[in-house]
Amino acid sequence: MSAIPNEFLPQEIEARSPKNEWLFRPFLSSGEPFKSLLENNPWLAPPSLKKPLEWGSGGYWETTVGRKHSYWKDFDLPKATKDIGQLRKDFAYWGYCLIEEGMSRSQTDNFLHRILEQAEAERIAGIDDQTPTGQYVNTLVNKGRIFGGCIEQDPEFVQAGPVIEQLLNESLGKGWICHSFLANGADPWKYPQGVHIDQGPLLPWVTASAPALVNTMYIPQDVDDENGGTLIIPGSHKLLMEAGDGGVIGEVPRPINLEAEAGTIMVFDGRVIHGTGVNRTDKKRFVATMSNVKPWMRTQENWSLSVAPDVLEGASDKLCHRMGLQALTYGATVEGFGLGARGVISDRWGDIRQFRRAYDRGEYSRVRELTPQTAASLKPEDFTVAVAKSNARKT
Repeated sequence: MSAIPNEFLPQEIEARSPKNEWLFRPFLSSGEPFKSLLENNPWLAPPSLKKPLEWGSGGYWETTVGRKHSYWKDFDLPKATKDIGQLRKDFAYWGYCLIEEGMSRSQTDNFLHRILEQAEAERIAGIDDQTPTGQYVNTLVNKGRIFGGCIEQDPEFVQAGPVIEQLLNESLGKGWICHSFLANGADPWKYPQGVHIDQGPLLPWVTASAPALVNTMYIPQDVDDENGGTLIIPGSHKLLMEAGDGGVIGEVPRPINLEAEAGTIMVFDGRVIHGTGVNRTDKKRFVATMSNVKPWMRTQENWSLSVAPDVLEGASDKLCHRMGLQALTYGATVEGFGLGARGVISDRWGDIRQFRRAYDRGEYSRVRELTPQTAASLKPEDFTVAVAKSNARKT
């Protein structure tokens, strides 16, 4: 092999790459719009998880529903409706709309029963996914036919499916895909979620004219300011649109808690500022969020399936990272494994190769539909995802 030119040597490249000369550094490292958002609205800072949640400090979680809110009560905020014309207007102006009776009563009851049963079963089996806000139930498509039906927008499982499909087609273009579908729990008196936008991975770029991600939230229980209804700043997508790429945001209005009846479906813009509220009751509260994105928002190559076993075994951590076999919160998670991972090389909390290896050996055991009765005889090590988490803790 001929000698590598000096200009291509890592030490030479480093010597000739002072950070002030890096391409696009000021823009990419700006931290906007959240840097200015927090500077100009310090009450939006998330609470410390190292001490009990404080009340009376004016934190963003200390709020109420729109009709009772001192600022928002005089605004004509979205109300649940079946009128697609009004849904369009609400979505465009406020960043969210509420589909009245999006699920029928029987659909709603079945949906809630399956989530609660699955959540309890995963707890009994020792594989429950606990977060600061409450329990999550991941990868719903594996845990009941009803959830696959929701992804398909099949009226048998979600009667407003055709309306949802139309709104998503108009917002994302036909061919959109399901980004994820999981149940978000707000357990009694746990912490609020840090407010965020689900299109955050694109920042500091902002898609000004339309969202690149749209959420459909299935609401199987009544939600309000008591049980941690989703925190949302109505119209906040417009603040980002007006600020533009890498733009600065000034003062913003306080959030409200979502108020909606069981069976409602909320469709909301991926640029809207939101988060899980605080459940001040003694009962668990679940909603289920299905995120939807434009079809290019994934790798064209499905590396986790197509890479050959011997190539995978001989690949470096860096190569696996490049092939998408390193999960992070917003991509390539497997049954929730990878949520919270940093997406960097050698981060064991995002190493999904072990799932593929288990699959190749014919030993991949997924968490499927469980009941408390069937879960009682199971152990965490019976599930590949639990083994993966155990392996990550050892490194």
